[in-house]
Amino acid sequence: GINGVSDRLGADAFIVPRGYGKKAEGALLRGEPSAFYLSSSALAKIAKMEGFRRTSPQLFIASLDSSHCSFPVQLIGYDPVTDFVIAPWIASAAKGGLEFGDVVVGNLIDAEEGDKLMFFSSAYRVAARLDKTGTGFDTSVFLNMETARAALREYLYYTGGDVPDAEHAVSVVTADIEDGVDPAALAREIHDVYRGDGIDIIRTQEIIGGISRNLRALLAFVISLVVIFWLLAAAVLAILFSAMLNERKNELGIYRILGAPRFRVAAIILVEASIISLLGALAGAAVFCLLVLPFRTLIDLSMALPYVQPSARTAALIVAAGVGISFLSGPLASLRSALGARSASVDAVEGAE
Repeated sequence: GINGVSDRLGADAFIVPRGYGKKAEGALLRGEPSAFYLSSSALAKIAKMEGFRRTSPQLFIASLDSSHCSFPVQLIGYDPVTDFVIAPWIASAAKGGLEFGDVVVGNLIDAEEGDKLMFFSSAYRVAARLDKTGTGFDTSVFLNMETARAALREYLYYTGGDVPDAEHAVSVVTADIEDGVDPAALAREIHDVYRGDGIDIIRTQEIIGGISRNLRALLAFVISLVVIFWLLAAAVLAILFSAMLNERKNELGIYRILGAPRFRVAAIILVEASIISLLGALAGAAVFCLLVLPFRTLIDLSMALPYVQPSARTAALIVAAGVGISFLSGPLASLRSALGARSASVDAVEGAE
């Protein structure tokens, strides 16, 4: 889920006003409502920058927690002509594009196609709902740039704010870096050359890299716990099977007296262990499904990280792997006892004689 986030963000870099990098990350990754704007002079310089294959503007507007808005949410305006980040998602959801006054809502927004949403006392028609992305897009509302600028005028009216040249205001410029250009070197050049122009650049890999590092550390910790618990479980099973063998020496001896070969006695122990392990593995998988599947949305939200649940196929493979490992644990733990059962049954036979 984490590895696909950078692809879902759709751009190599985001050019933002200086000092607003964290707010831009919050809006992109977690859908945190933000409103900030680049100056027109900065926009003119961005357009002349070398090293970018394509760029496109986005306009961020934070709706209000008041009677003038349905709910506080991040509104994102995009240019349907040049956009390469949001437009592909919109095109798959709203086949005919967006008209003035239409919006597309993220997957976690409580609205369906045809509903009316109120933002700054204007009603907007929900044209479509996006598929889940695992980013801040899931809790954002999207408008074409014409509709977004109308919403910005109302936003400034209700908040009393002032944005120079509001008719051409832009919050973020998304950019794809040309092949062969070193992203780190380009970022350093922008920081040095355009230091006085109030712009900054954040690279997608920098955003995802920090999240990935934190999650890798967490994952290593979780895997360590899983291995420790698995080894403890295997040790407990081995002790239990050994104790069971001691209690059943006479029974196993009777099998030998009745003519069962030694390998058959060992097979009985392994088959019993396999049946117990299979039932335990299936019970564990059932508990997992009961705990995880109904609460997958809650898990997503509680993580507070860009994340997409694995596909049904991947989840099925994970469950199957868990069942397989659990199933094998029992026979492996009982193998020593099963091999020991051969000599134990011989001792029991001699004792009976």
